[in-house]
Amino acid sequence: MRGARIRLGLAAILCSLAVTAPLLQSVPAAAFFRTGPIDIPPTPELWASRLARADEVVLATSDELRQVQSRPQPEDFVSRLVLGYEVDSAGYRYRQAVRDQQRVIFNISSQPGLSDQVEQVAPPALAPVLHNAAGAYHAMWSLAGIDEYNLLRLHLHPLAGAEAVDTLRGYYVGAASQYQIDWSYLASINYIESDFGRVTGPSSAGALGPMQFMPSTWDAYGEGGDVNSPHDSIIAAARYLVLHGAWRNLDAAIFAYNHDWDYVAAVKFYADLIRQDPSWLNRLYYWSTAG
Repeated sequence: MRGARIRLGLAAILCSLAVTAPLLQSVPAAAFFRTGPIDIPPTPELWASRLARADEVVLATSDELRQVQSRPQPEDFVSRLVLGYEVDSAGYRYRQAVRDQQRVIFNISSQPGLSDQVEQVAPPALAPVLHNAAGAYHAMWSLAGIDEYNLLRLHLHPLAGAEAVDTLRGYYVGAASQYQIDWSYLASINYIESDFGRVTGPSSAGALGPMQFMPSTWDAYGEGGDVNSPHDSIIAAARYLVLHGAWRNLDAAIFAYNHDWDYVAAVKFYADLIRQDPSWLNRLYYWSTAG
């Protein structure tokens, strides 16, 4: 009886193999040797969902940080230590959320054609954000002569080396008020040129300082200031733009600052981000300019 059951079992196996063998022949051999999950590219809808979720986390952590920072300073030493720790912790969570959002936008931007598809299905409030952020990435990559976006990897910079973002905002607003231009363009140039002063040169061409002036240009427009001073160089940049016709033709003035239309496009994309929502200055402050 046992032998009969074994024979029936073998017969069933042989029948099964006869049915499945033709199917198995159509499966690539590599499929049998994968050690990880099969890669299925996310859809534009999934990327839009990731973008929305990342933005929600940024907004939540930003609110948390603002609430903690607004608390009155305690009188006793221990309570001050505790509050300081809470401020630092909230700041860390905000920075991480901002960088997580950058990763999402970077990944969308680095896949040819994907940013346009995601923009079509993104929440209305985020569609212009993606348009400007991805547009800035594409302009910067084109400026660098990079056309194979999918080969790029995001490398995050250290956060040290720049003046506090609120201090920089004061410099932008002050210079813009003095020379009657929009401060978002000064912030955008500062970000592109030196990552808000974290990289001050000299560049390969010899440019110096947070706004990357050539020495001869600084002699003409610096008015005796310090090229390495964020305050002095931001004012000089505003002066340079106005003296090159920013009131009449801003694009031409930005082109005079750096002779490349991709540069002009990148400056305008980042400036649009900031004008649409000034809190984007804080986000870009923790982004990396590198790709």
